[in-house]
Amino acid sequence: MNKDLLKGAAIVIAVVVVLAAGAILLSEDGWHKLTCVGRAVASGVSITNIHSVCGL
Repeated sequence: MNKDLLKGAAIVIAVVVVLAAGAILLSEDGWHKLTCVGRAVASGVSITNIHSVCGL
């Protein structure tokens, strides 16, 4: 497999983990919001509508 592809995927995963941790630590009800976003993505809600669905 291409090393550049693996490095890029690792960077993207690291950024997502950091953003999720920041959302949990910096918000008042972080776990609820994070699980709501996860459920919305899993059920097929478009990314532009997640704000209104989860009340972010």
